[in-house]
Amino acid sequence: MLIKNAVTQPQTSPFGEPAETPLHSRASAALPGVSPSGSIARIAAGLGPRICFAPDPPPAAPPAPPAGDPPAPPAAPPAGDPPAAAQRPDWLGEQFWDAEKGEVKGADLKAAFDDLTAFKAGEESKRAAVPEKADGYELKLPADLKFADGESFELDKDDPMFGFGREVAHKLGLDQAGFEGLVGMYAQQKIAEAKEIQAAQQRHFEAMGPKAAERQNAVKTFLAAKLGADAPVIFDTVLMLKPGVEAMEKLMRVASGGNMPSFTQGGRDGGKASPSEEEYAAMSPAERLVAARKSASGGR
Repeated sequence: MLIKNAVTQPQTSPFGEPAETPLHSRASAALPGVSPSGSIARIAAGLGPRICFAPDPPPAAPPAPPAGDPPAPPAAPPAGDPPAAAQRPDWLGEQFWDAEKGEVKGADLKAAFDDLTAFKAGEESKRAAVPEKADGYELKLPADLKFADGESFELDKDDPMFGFGREVAHKLGLDQAGFEGLVGMYAQQKIAEAKEIQAAQQRHFEAMGPKAAERQNAVKTFLAAKLGADAPVIFDTVLMLKPGVEAMEKLMRVASGGNMPSFTQGGRDGGKASPSEEEYAAMSPAERLVAARKSASGGR
C-alpha cells in the first residue's frame, strides 16, 4: 500500500536545498487563529494531510501458449489387469449359479426356497398329529386300500407285529395315516405269503396222486388214535406237503411193530407178514387207515 501526503510547496532548507512546506503551515497563515499544533482539528476540518491507499495491481495474465499445434489431450491412465470374474459364493449350490453371467439364478433359488418352506410346514403339521404315546395309534387299515377279488385280511389286535409297528411308527414320528400305511403294507405281505403257501400246497397235493385226500385222512386218524384228538391240528401244515405225508406213513409202519398185516381188495391177510415198503406204498389210503387202526389196537 502507498500513503501519499497532501500537496506541498517547495521551500528552501537551511542547507540551501528545496524543502517542502506543509500545507498546514500555509493554512495557518491563511486562517488566522488556527495554530499548527491543532493538526487533528485541522485534519478533521479537511485542512491537514490526507491518507490515500493505492489499489493492488491486477494479477498478471497467464502467458499465451505458443502458436502452433493445439494442446494435446490429457494422457489416459495406465492400463491395468482386467477385472476378475464374479465367483460363486461358498454357501450357494452350483445349481443356483450362472457361471456364464457370473450371477445368482434368482428364479431357481426362490423356487427351491418355496418348496423347502412348504415341506417344512408339512412336516411340522405331521409332528403335531403324532400321538403322545405309541399305544395312541388306532389299529385299522387305510381307507383307500383295495384287495383283489377273493382276498381279505382280518386284523388281529393280539398280533405282536402290531405292537411292534406302533413303536416303530412313534419313533419315526408318523401320524395316524402313516401308521395305517404300515398296517396296510403288513396286510398285503401276509396275503401274498398266504397265496404262495396255498400254491405250494396245491402242487404237493397234486403230486400225491388222485388219492391224496384219503392218504391225508389216514394219517390224521392214526395221529388222533395215538396222540389224541388235537394231534392232527398240530400237523396240519406238515400234512399239506407230500414229504410230510410220506414221513407220517412211514411212522405208521414203524408203529405197527412189524406185525402190521397186508391188505388186499378182499380184506386183511392175517397170515402174511408185515408188507414191504413197496407193498405199503401200493396200498390204498383206506388200506393204510385200517392198518394203522390195527396197529394201534395191537393187531386186533
